[in-house]
Amino acid sequence: MKTKISILLSMFAFLAVLSTGCHKGNTDNKTKMQDLNIPDGFTFETTHEVPVTIQMPNTIDFNASYRSRFNIYTADPAEGGKLLLSGSFDDNNKFSGNIKVPVALSQIYVTTIVGDITVPLANTSLKEDGVIINFGDDYGLNPPDTTEPGGKEMPLGSPYTIQAPSYTNSRTNVVGNGDFETNDFGTVFYWSTPHPIDSRWYFTQYQGSMEWYDDGGDHVVRTPWTEPGNYYYGGVSQMIDANPGDVITFSADIKSVGQSNRLYAWLYLIPRNAGGSVLAYYNLTYYHPSSDWTTKTLVATMPSGTASCQVLIWTNDYTPNAAVYANNVVVTGPVTDSDGDGVDDDFDDYPNDPTMAFNVYYPNENDWGTLAFEDLWPGEGDYDFNDLVLDYHFKSVLNSSNQLVKYYMDYSTRAVGASLINGFGLMMGGDPTNIASVTGTQLTENYLSITSNGTENNQTNSVVFLFDNAFNTIGSSGSQFVNTKPEVAYVDPDTNQLVVTYSTPTSTDVTGTAPYNPFIVVDRDRGKEVHLAGQEPTDLVDNALFGTWIDDSNPATGKWYQTAKNLPWAIDLPVSFDYPVEQVEILDAYNHFRAWAESGGSVYTDWYEDNAGYRVDANIYTPPASK
Repeated sequence: MKTKISILLSMFAFLAVLSTGCHKGNTDNKTKMQDLNIPDGFTFETTHEVPVTIQMPNTIDFNASYRSRFNIYTADPAEGGKLLLSGSFDDNNKFSGNIKVPVALSQIYVTTIVGDITVPLANTSLKEDGVIINFGDDYGLNPPDTTEPGGKEMPLGSPYTIQAPSYTNSRTNVVGNGDFETNDFGTVFYWSTPHPIDSRWYFTQYQGSMEWYDDGGDHVVRTPWTEPGNYYYGGVSQMIDANPGDVITFSADIKSVGQSNRLYAWLYLIPRNAGGSVLAYYNLTYYHPSSDWTTKTLVATMPSGTASCQVLIWTNDYTPNAAVYANNVVVTGPVTDSDGDGVDDDFDDYPNDPTMAFNVYYPNENDWGTLAFEDLWPGEGDYDFNDLVLDYHFKSVLNSSNQLVKYYMDYSTRAVGASLINGFGLMMGGDPTNIASVTGTQLTENYLSITSNGTENNQTNSVVFLFDNAFNTIGSSGSQFVNTKPEVAYVDPDTNQLVVTYSTPTSTDVTGTAPYNPFIVVDRDRGKEVHLAGQEPTDLVDNALFGTWIDDSNPATGKWYQTAKNLPWAIDLPVSFDYPVEQVEILDAYNHFRAWAESGGSVYTDWYEDNAGYRVDANIYTPPASK
């Protein structure tokens, strides 16, 4: 049992912190934030990590010498989508990893050499299964079909609509007359009948013939216009040069005219050896083609012994007064990889450096995020979340195996709504001795012990401090409550850059992903750390502070930095956050914050946006130039 003296001392210490901290004078212990009914386990996250699996076709041989690339955007980049993640595929033709995206994001857009796909995120069991994309659903390895497929069980195909791959548009077309504008066609008896490499298309004659056709001024090839009771199967073929290991991409536009229920089309790449013998059959199926032009793409790696490759459009037409049309064939040949890292120069952000391949961004390629802190932990703050407001933008550099090589963090201290001298750092997973260097830090206060590589001493994980005095980073150290009170002169924030370089490339499964585990150290007291709700402290935290005053952290249950009412001391936003003015609770600045928080984040996931009815503008700090 505490003695009267110890109780009085505790009360005195608590009052002292309140008077020397933010000087906000809020004596009402029953604030509106304290009235919220926050469900257990909710940690005020505005973003979440979504598992993503991308399976490429088994016709491609991904290995150390060829890895290709995928990109994930917020939407189609041609329509303003922003890059989230880039990477490569493993020896099993697969990528498995996580992307961190706003909870409010409704879709992602994935680009590969095989095609592009829009994938909805809504109504998906993201935490369990995530996003699973199989680009090989319509791929096959069988020879051209000469029997009626109507009685066969047809594959369902991809659950998503695969669009034309944006990657192939800039590449050299290695087939002749790919747009079929020239009426110069040879004939062969059957698809397997030899024909020369001469940039010329050949129609098969075994069961009728495809024909050259004027489709409203655009010349195409199509299946014959069959009469009732008749049927057709055959195609149009061209031979190209090819070598073992070449990655060949074959795209064509396909559509149907008339009833399509018994129309079928295939794209084939058929490698042959020097004697003309078939080595493999790589095909993409397209059942019941749409009446709209649709680009289909087949990609395959040429096997050992390849001397040439047959490019074949094969069709089955069992519908009278209907036809399959084909146009705009594009076939691309071998890739160029100057640095030998397995990533084609066209896709490599660093084509002449084998140690680096992809730039990865957070929150995305263009936008900034914001971290906003209360600094009176373990005491109660006033929930205006402006004691430290830090904007950030990460660019991480990965190698061709998707390992982290280095990252750049641009940051700007936009507001310091406090009188305490606070520092800011990041904790990342992994051995701190594996960090080669840290540059761009601003350390002036001499309360941190930093090693020669720029990480903090005596830490199990990698801990990097950006600064130890927030006032020095905003561009002014002569005043308090910077950029939180409209009546106080505005300070134009500086922009700084942190660079962290690894000695050995490291999996992001080890390091975590941006913005990692950000935290502040309060008033030069190294043991007093404030992290995001649910985030663990570093090894140097003062564990005696947990469970004191209004902190309700419980390491045994994984509860960190939340009150008994589950309120946080920090929030992370995937946008440049417009924070409240001094002493105004976030509830009074954002109309839907309450509903979002009490729902456990299931409604108004975009509460922080500048949408109609979302904000109380008078309670949000606005820089003078923006008024």
